[in-house]
Amino acid sequence: MSPITFLKQKATYWNASVTLLLVLLSLSFSSCEKQEDPYRNPCIATEEEKNAQMLVDVKAIKKYFRDNDIDTTDMQVTASGIHYFTIKEGTGDMIQSGDRVSVHYIGKHLSAATFDASRTFDNSYPTGTPFTVYVDMKNAPGSVIEGWNQALKLMKIGGVSRFYIPSYLAYGKCGSQSIRPNEVLSFEIETLRKL
Repeated sequence: MSPITFLKQKATYWNASVTLLLVLLSLSFSSCEKQEDPYRNPCIATEEEKNAQMLVDVKAIKKYFRDNDIDTTDMQVTASGIHYFTIKEGTGDMIQSGDRVSVHYIGKHLSAATFDASRTFDNSYPTGTPFTVYVDMKNAPGSVIEGWNQALKLMKIGGVSRFYIPSYLAYGKCGSQSIRPNEVLSFEIETLRKL
């Protein structure tokens, strides 16, 4: 066999090997796109799941207001679906991302016609000890649900507001100890001071 024929055969073999490798790699990557990550936390919703749940939650909040003849004249709504009423306008600074804030709060299920009559799942007032919140600081000792991060940044120090928080901004599709999966929650929050 001549050296030229030998080199041509090697080049053909090399080209075929590279082509086969590229085909296998592209098939491998395309199959990865279709499979879910086995290490993904099933309680953390994807963006598609969040968007779908937001529509369900906003519908539930509106139905709750309608079914219970709640006056929504002064209600405000955020782009993320939080519905809220300002009960008392604060006179202090606006709360911002990164702030550490002292608050009192009452957390309720939407289980009755009014906030006061609804079943309470958490309340800081009876202990007399305010709760310290780290706004937008995930994994900090006082980190809170995303709905609270968004809600607090709508308030000034000294204010009191009632928030209806969609489930995907609360405890999501897995819920928590006393919170059902995909449950809309209501919180009355009083901001006391920045720390």
